[in-house]
Amino acid sequence: MTNGYRATLEEARRELAQKNTMDMARLSGAALSLYPPLSWREFTVPFLGRVYQIPWPTGEVSLYANRQQASDGVTLILLHYLVKSTGTPPVGKWLPFNHLWGGESYFSAFIKRTYEPLAGFFGSREKLFSQLMQHRLHARQGKEPGSFLVMALPRLPLLVRIGKGDHEIPARASILFDQTANEYLPTEDLAAVGEALTGRLLRWGRAAVK
Repeated sequence: MTNGYRATLEEARRELAQKNTMDMARLSGAALSLYPPLSWREFTVPFLGRVYQIPWPTGEVSLYANRQQASDGVTLILLHYLVKSTGTPPVGKWLPFNHLWGGESYFSAFIKRTYEPLAGFFGSREKLFSQLMQHRLHARQGKEPGSFLVMALPRLPLLVRIGKGDHEIPARASILFDQTANEYLPTEDLAAVGEALTGRLLRWGRAAVK
């Protein structure tokens, strides 16, 4: 972990420790448990098919199931989500990544890290994609064929689409964000959410076809 990334994590933990836990729970939709002494509290946050626990004020993030420490990337996403959530309800208006604040500058990299791997693997595996979205991520089918609505975080929905290709048109994929997404995470974290979603789907998919 670079010094800059370590400093970002430390700053996120300081911000978490300084904020009111009841406000963070209310605005983010995370569950909050209070333990004696009351100065020790714990958030429970579902993220892309897994559940994480985050004690306050320390901000150490681990998987709820086995207490395994979360990766630095997941840790930063969840800490930022708790401290930055505004509580604005999602509106169901979908934006591509390049329409997020400052997203245009990273859009080509986002396509290479999300759209292209998803289309390459799942473009000919629509049934497997549907099964993973529904059973692993508890997503519901969208209005368009091959689309699914998944709650990446309690108030951060994503619309994920896979379009089957043929001999003339290649398979395509997209991850769209609710118009309110930047009220919960900065754009660089939303990129990491999309990449985490892609990584998990590919791991589950490859394991299923072995």
